[in-house]
Amino acid sequence: MKGKLVLICTALLLLSTCQPSTGLNIISPGNTVFLGEEGIDISSTDVYDGSRIGWWAPGSSRSNEPTEIITISSPSSFYVSPSVFSGKEGPWYSWPDGNLVFRVKKPQVSLRVHDETADFDATGKWVPRGDVVSFKISSNIYEANSRGGSAGQADIVLTSPRGAKFSSVTGPSGSFSLSGVPLTSSLTSTGPVWGTIDATAGSWSIQAELSMNRIKDNLPETGAGISAPVEIIIQNVNPLIKSPVSVEIETPAKKDTPHPPKTEIIPPTPTVTKNLTATPVQIKTIQTIEPVLTEIPSPVYTAPATKKPTPGETPAPTSPPTSASTPAPEGTRSPMGIITVTGALLVLLILRREDGK
Repeated sequence: MKGKLVLICTALLLLSTCQPSTGLNIISPGNTVFLGEEGIDISSTDVYDGSRIGWWAPGSSRSNEPTEIITISSPSSFYVSPSVFSGKEGPWYSWPDGNLVFRVKKPQVSLRVHDETADFDATGKWVPRGDVVSFKISSNIYEANSRGGSAGQADIVLTSPRGAKFSSVTGPSGSFSLSGVPLTSSLTSTGPVWGTIDATAGSWSIQAELSMNRIKDNLPETGAGISAPVEIIIQNVNPLIKSPVSVEIETPAKKDTPHPPKTEIIPPTPTVTKNLTATPVQIKTIQTIEPVLTEIPSPVYTAPATKKPTPGETPAPTSPPTSASTPAPEGTRSPMGIITVTGALLVLLILRREDGK
């Protein structure tokens, strides 16, 4: 008796773990169903065990026979098998009645991490330990909310650097469960739910899985039933700062190389000295002006020297000066000749004055 009770309890436990999402398994006519969903109830769409539904390829006329026809079994626990419905997304109608039963879509999901403290997309980046992060899930599964259920559709798988998986995290608002996260729109953010102050340093892996009606188990395709895993690095110091440490070993070699360029910069200094040596050219031009100035007054003074002896009033004394006046051209050549002529004239004038007395 006890053995039977144990078996019954075990069976009930297994059934409870395999139950589809509460409230999200009831399908009304025209609702969207997703590849991989199992255990959904489509009996309210007026199909029954043994009825047939059909799908028309795009461009086909519904007046013709469906491109694909399947027979329904167990409408209260229907399985949208990927092997049957993949590639046949779109509306399915009852056949031959032609009533819309449901629309099939392929699920899509992706995940990103956002640093709420510093306000940046931290996907694949470094998160300073102590910052609070949020998870952003992009998916089309939110369309299942039209079924009227309130259960979550996704799980977030958080794996530590040591391989431990977490079912919940703690943030400013307390504990947050990573299972059954409700998707309210095409992009759902959990908000700041994880404070990383106590997180193990290292690389953390985060992934989203569509748990609604076991899609992740029946369609474990990256980007469909599960998202591509992303990583973040949690530690106190930015890992990129460590790279310059290895560069510091190379810096001595780099410090030696700049010396040759410094010696190459020195050659321009001789060009400065060349410019300085060019300044004497200006001095030479000034020196050339001096001879010109000395030559100008010489003809000016020779002219009056020649004129003074000509108007001499005494005929006899003028003859001696004429002999002295002949060297006049030489006087133009030397100042001493001018002085000599002038002195002779002065002597003649003195002698005349004495004769007159």
